[in-house]
Amino acid sequence: MRRVLHYRLPRFPEDRAERLEEQFAAFAEQRDWRSEPPWIATSRSSGLFESEFLRHLRAAEGADVAAGGFLKMAGDETDALTLTFFLRDLSAEYGLAVALRDEDNPLAKLRLLEFESGRLQSGLTLEETLARRPVIKKVRGESILFYPPTYRLHSQAPPGSGEWGYALCGLRAYAPSLLEAEREALKILRGLGHLGA
Repeated sequence: MRRVLHYRLPRFPEDRAERLEEQFAAFAEQRDWRSEPPWIATSRSSGLFESEFLRHLRAAEGADVAAGGFLKMAGDETDALTLTFFLRDLSAEYGLAVALRDEDNPLAKLRLLEFESGRLQSGLTLEETLARRPVIKKVRGESILFYPPTYRLHSQAPPGSGEWGYALCGLRAYAPSLLEAEREALKILRGLGHLGA
């Protein structure tokens, strides 16, 4: 059975639902997803599936759930990570609570993430929670390592640069966001493929 990430936005202002749907659509188009692209169900949703999903969600979790959705994973941890950062950014932008439930996450501390105004309920940032290890993505038999901004290669290393690091094929570079780091790493990998490396 595939891993499924569930996300909820309780008490989201109805007058911002159209913008939220546009943000999800733009986010889904920003990258190639190994899983299905993320989507959101709101009271504005006209599709039968989205409308019924929201109706059942409200019946199960309460009428204060204004929007929600899920992402069926297909083995790419960066799909989960980019969705997590996107939801964190939505929480910060709107100053509201956002919940992400990932019951099959191998890391217990990441099975339920609840953001309030962009920060975890513990008061930590998402980057501080992820700083302990890199995220690995396998593409065409090659491993791409993504390092959170607060990641330190060793105990004597200076604090992070505030940018995402990435490494592949002996190369290391930095980018302002995880999406940009992934995009650049994939460009490098395609370029090396054209060179026959």
